[in-house]
Amino acid sequence: MEIHQLQYAVAVAKYKSFTQAANAINISQPSLSLQINKLEEELGIKIFERTTRTVRLTPAGTDFIKHALRILSEVEQAKQTIQEHLSTNRGYIKVGLFPVISHYHLTTTISQFQKNYPGIKLDFIEYECEKLHSMILASEIDIAILSETRVDPRVQLVRLINDKLVLVTSNLHPLATRQSVFLTELANEKFIIPNQDSGLFNNFIQACHAAHFEPKILYQCNQVETILAFVCDGLGVTLLSTSVVSNYKHYDIACVPVTPTIARRISLAYLKDEKLSPALSVFIKYFQNQHHAQS
Repeated sequence: MEIHQLQYAVAVAKYKSFTQAANAINISQPSLSLQINKLEEELGIKIFERTTRTVRLTPAGTDFIKHALRILSEVEQAKQTIQEHLSTNRGYIKVGLFPVISHYHLTTTISQFQKNYPGIKLDFIEYECEKLHSMILASEIDIAILSETRVDPRVQLVRLINDKLVLVTSNLHPLATRQSVFLTELANEKFIIPNQDSGLFNNFIQACHAAHFEPKILYQCNQVETILAFVCDGLGVTLLSTSVVSNYKHYDIACVPVTPTIARRISLAYLKDEKLSPALSVFIKYFQNQHHAQS
């Protein structure tokens, strides 16, 4: 029994005519009749009752066609599955990364993805979150891993990590021993924070404005190490995410929870209305499975 014989039998059952079925599947009527006869001989039953005017399914033929349809459907699904596997293991994705991605262990996920899908070429570019957002809208990158700083109806966000900001001071700062601090208490502090294109800067400014004060910004720095060096020297304080600060426990700093909580959310971001390539779809799904919006 061959797959094409099942297809021929289904076609005859559909059109109730050998002539119409032959035309539909683009073979000659004698060839179609020969294949149906061979199939009936192999099965030991008559699938069709033939008269000069009509072709009808026999009771056994009706049952057989039901099975044939199921088999053909399974074969088609198997082909699609294999094709999807082949297509998702090749391709090209241009990925935008925000600078402190390594502090969230997302580089590990990228490395694991590359090992699992060696046929997909990943090209990385690193910018601050605002720049990455603009590049997504301009289709200059396929996807970005960034900190959520705005809601844009054109951009689809897939949450990976829920984080929060904490106050970071030197060990000698008056607030260093506090169990927690209200954000409004920081209105007169001098801040050393990341530059204004960073996602953290926007999280920080939005939180201060919500608390009805304009923060006193002493310095803006690109590197976390530089910010913490100034903080350790007592020049000012900063707000950093818990995931980032956890990598600098060897510094002479204190971390104090802030009330109300200042959320920092790390997400995948891509154009909402763009048709996703198979490679990009599997990239997104892989990250979702690995992270599940960890907090």
